Amino acid sequence: MTPALLGNLSVNLALAFSLLGLALALLAYLQGDGRFLRGARALVFPAFLAALAAFLALEWALLVHDFSLAYVARNHSTKDPLWVTLVTPWAALEGSILLWGLLQTLYTLLASRKPLDPWRASLVLAVLFGIQAFFFGVMATIASPFETLPNPPPDGVGPNPLLQNHWMMAVHPVLMYLGFVGLSVPYAYAVAAMATRRYQTWVEETRWWTLIAWGFLTAGKVAGMWWSYEVLGWGGYWAWDPVENASFIPWLLATAFLHTAFVQQTRGAFKTWNFAFVTLAFAATLLGTFLTRSGIIQSVHAFAEGPVGPAFLGFFLLATGLGLGLLSRVSREVRDAALFHPFSREGALLLGAFFFAGWALVVVLGTFYPLLVEAFTGAKVSVGAPFFNQVSAPLGAGILLLMGVGPLLPWRRARGEVLRNLLVLLLALALGTLFGLLRGYTLGASFALGLFLYNAAAIYLLAREGVLARVRAGLSPWGFLANRRRVGSLVVHFAVALMGLAIAFSQTYRLESEKTLYRGEAWEVGGVRLTFQGVRALDEGRRFAVEALLKTDRFGEVRPRLHFYPQMNSPLPAPKVIYTPGNDYYFLLMDFDREKGEWASLRLIVTPLVFWMWVAGGLMALGTLYILWPAARAEEARGVSPA
Repeated sequence: MTPALLGNLSVNLALAFSLLGLALALLAYLQGDGRFLRGARALVFPAFLAALAAFLALEWALLVHDFSLAYVARNHSTKDPLWVTLVTPWAALEGSILLWGLLQTLYTLLASRKPLDPWRASLVLAVLFGIQAFFFGVMATIASPFETLPNPPPDGVGPNPLLQNHWMMAVHPVLMYLGFVGLSVPYAYAVAAMATRRYQTWVEETRWWTLIAWGFLTAGKVAGMWWSYEVLGWGGYWAWDPVENASFIPWLLATAFLHTAFVQQTRGAFKTWNFAFVTLAFAATLLGTFLTRSGIIQSVHAFAEGPVGPAFLGFFLLATGLGLGLLSRVSREVRDAALFHPFSREGALLLGAFFFAGWALVVVLGTFYPLLVEAFTGAKVSVGAPFFNQVSAPLGAGILLLMGVGPLLPWRRARGEVLRNLLVLLLALALGTLFGLLRGYTLGASFALGLFLYNAAAIYLLAREGVLARVRAGLSPWGFLANRRRVGSLVVHFAVALMGLAIAFSQTYRLESEKTLYRGEAWEVGGVRLTFQGVRALDEGRRFAVEALLKTDRFGEVRPRLHFYPQMNSPLPAPKVIYTPGNDYYFLLMDFDREKGEWASLRLIVTPLVFWMWVAGGLMALGTLYILWPAARAEEARGVSPA
């Protein structure tokens, strides 16, 4: 059996199992017959096996260089190293959809094993089967990874050089897809809850799924920022590119949902907002996929234009319409009976969720505005980084302010005893801002420093409160660490504050210089003295590399590169980045003497505190993992307070 035959058979089997599972799950809901539900559950594992077989068939075709497959011919070369070959299944449109379908079947398999009453279980399965049926239907019709060529070429061109220029290609896309697909489970539970009018328990049942998806999304976004920083050669980590925006929107909405879901768990409130946020978060993943794969935007991150755009747009409208349509039907039943005091914990959490949702709305409008203008008037306009930075700075500052004070406020209404804590926070904010101004920092950077100290003080007060409560109860203070939900959230909040500080300083104090040096010439810039010693050419098989040999007084020899790929007309920069806790030193080779190698044009970018962005990203992942650690469930079952 050939890879093409195995792959096509597996895709069609996965589609058939998904459609049959969808039908049986709907019959189980409509007829109330447990036999149909058992039948639907029995099809979950075969669908996963079929999806896995299809994915392995594509890997097989790549490993044996089967260029009879159009996907392999367009995205693989015999010169590719093994690691590039292994990650090529998600290097282009059809393969990425196959990865999405595989992960969707995995999430469906895991979700199907959770105990639920038959009525809701049937609807959860129906939604998840419906989602995976869409993806396998797309592969079976308009975007097959196993399309064959009548005249296979002897070799292929290889994947996009941007995707094989850094090992992060093996990590970032998978993390993002795990986050995107993970949001389908809370969405399915929400649909089932609204359809069966059981509005409370679904939030607790899906909290872990949402945290898992959010954790993967967060890790994927930070990994993508790092990848951009090291590969694109412009010295930045975020450009407000449309594809960056498309993946940022579901993260913002999922973050909003996590905060309002906590209120529903503890106070039984905000049901309407939770249904809305979880629907929009999942729908945003489909919207982002439409943007990435439709060809309507130009981006270094986007896939080439393909036929799947209308299908994804239609599925986005269907998923959004289903969730919001059900919400409109039950809106009177889930509406909160009373308004909440703004100066309370639930008030702060809701306001924070509005900040996240408002930020998502701004990003949506800024991303789609040029497309709408061009569609209706034919004029080409652009909405760039200055707009997004101007609106994001106050939104981010508002979130950081609420992040510090919110957890310190009591439920329902603030009382007099919280005044002392608020005064401590305001003092930390004022001292941090004043210190920055005295150091000569800009007002924005000084305020960012104040916000960091403000949040650090809030985290200290929260930890101190938890420890003292245990001491007063005659318990070990170290037992505070066993409250994984609280400790993990404190770690995540500290990481967010640290990242906000790093972003503010790296955006404000970036130093960039460029100069052409001749062999033996020295250049002193940004606190570094470097001497150009010549260039060296390297033939690496799949690419040709030229590196500048630079001797520095602080970092020894540094070798920034240019990579020349056969499928690219211009070279791809491969900067050399020296990471330090204070500043990053970013060395770029821009051009060189192609005859004798006597000169080279170099760029040095010095950016403060970027190192701490990656530390913050790691802390976010560790904090999320700590919350999710299985022991947390047993502790909460014994009555350990989550807040």
